Amino acid sequence: MTINKAIFYIKYYADKHKSIIERKATLDDECYEGKHKIHGHPYKIYVDVDATEEKNNGKNQYRCASHSWEINQTRTIS
Repeated sequence: MTINKAIFYIKYYADKHKSIIERKATLDDECYEGKHKIHGHPYKIYVDVDATEEKNNGKNQYRCASHSWEINQTRTIS
């Protein structure tokens, strides 16, 4: 599992939180974009950097943004 050291911020609406969230993210070999097999909406699997550091168990913490998302170089939500 190789982590890309490029850090970015991904912002999207999270059904779980019922609001727009922003996560500090990066990509590794297991991250990808796809289309939902049944509903057809796009999604992106990424590594949540803060969750990975917080968990600190040697495993990346993956998250999924779906429908639409925005990628930024700096945090846009405080």
